[in-house]
Amino acid sequence: MTTSWIEKNLSNNPFIYLENGEYSFKDFFELLIEYYNFSSEIINKNEKITFISKSVLQYSIFSNLIPMLGGIFVPMNPKSPIDEITKKMNIIGSKKIIYDESIELEKVGNISLFHSEKSQASNYKFTWPSYEDIFCILFTSGSSGLPKAVSISRKNIESSCNISQKNLSVEKSDKWLLCMPPYHAGGLSIIYRSLILGNKFHIEDDFNSEKVIDLIMSEKINIVSMVPTMLSKIVYEMKDKNLIAPKSFKFVLCGGAKTPEELIYSSNNIGLRTLPTYGMTETSSQIATASPNDIFRPLNSVGKPLSKGSIKISKNSEIQVSGEMVAKYYDEKVPKKWLQTGDYGYLDKDNYLFVKGRIDELIISGGENINPLEIEEFISKNKKIKECIVLGKTDEYWGEKVIAAIYSDDDITLEEINSYLDGLDKFKYPKDIVKFNKPLPKLHNGKLDRKKIKKIINESK
Repeated sequence: MTTSWIEKNLSNNPFIYLENGEYSFKDFFELLIEYYNFSSEIINKNEKITFISKSVLQYSIFSNLIPMLGGIFVPMNPKSPIDEITKKMNIIGSKKIIYDESIELEKVGNISLFHSEKSQASNYKFTWPSYEDIFCILFTSGSSGLPKAVSISRKNIESSCNISQKNLSVEKSDKWLLCMPPYHAGGLSIIYRSLILGNKFHIEDDFNSEKVIDLIMSEKINIVSMVPTMLSKIVYEMKDKNLIAPKSFKFVLCGGAKTPEELIYSSNNIGLRTLPTYGMTETSSQIATASPNDIFRPLNSVGKPLSKGSIKISKNSEIQVSGEMVAKYYDEKVPKKWLQTGDYGYLDKDNYLFVKGRIDELIISGGENINPLEIEEFISKNKKIKECIVLGKTDEYWGEKVIAAIYSDDDITLEEINSYLDGLDKFKYPKDIVKFNKPLPKLHNGKLDRKKIKKIINESK
């Protein structure tokens, strides 16, 4: 039997840091044993076990315990309505939910609920999944509007970790901040990566910019993963307080959406070296990432593919990915050699990847194809604007007209916004602005909620 990631690193060395304590690798293994009696009576071989909690530590435990008992870990967002959770469960045939005291659940249909319990286990037997076994199932948005289930194997996780490590060179002494949702690939991969590599990670159950800044400045962390909206808030507040990150800080891994050049420049200037990364649930996290040592990388690229031949560009400019880190969809009997990402972009002569946007988010106005990300990059240079998103609004004359939704504390006119667009074709200029006096609506993973914002815009006069 292959030794698990946890058992390979079994020691008294610190592993997980919390606000009020810490766990060594050995302590963490003991936590798994404490939940053994409860879990072993529930979990059957290859059974899909849904897990819900508000505690990242609990996700860390059960994301390993369930596969080590032969089951498949299916994490869900604790803020999702129960109807949304059961809809996803029905897609994959999951019949059991494990939850803890942080969650209140009532029985729904034929779903069995199990409240997690600790107990002393004198005898325990863990079985480490084989290389090809499905370790967890995560959900991503489908083009039809229905969520798509992605079956991620141990092979996918380890391959993703290994190619990432060749690029990032994470050391065992590094402390990685986990403030991303653990039910998404970006957050969950930090847990798995730390176990495989033996580094430490610090848990914050919710993103709080003041806490994150304190952790950075007190040198309690030296690596952090964020989406651009989170990083933007950190940079804004640090600049407001004239703070410079300590020299011990290594890098910010920034993905989930395009990281504006201006944000990268600003964060680099305050000691937060920012590495844009490109990946998705289907690639078990990263597949292209900027290198910490690459001083020649164009700021608007996401670095180079992490493994040779893993990315190609189709005739219609769609980014396609392949490799051992690429998972298959749950309903896919035979996975395709090349996964179509739905993103469009290009590889330059030096093999740097440039991601231009989502194919289905192109605005078609007056017969012209307009990339909203290109316009957002220009608008974001205005220091008065804290957040912005560019969308198309249905229009009888134009088909769609370009609208900029912005969050700012200042009065900003359309003319002022357009003054930042020198260098762009005039047909790309926004025809109108929708101003928000509070942060733009976001999804639970920190990304801007494009659908909700578009609905607000379409309902506005």
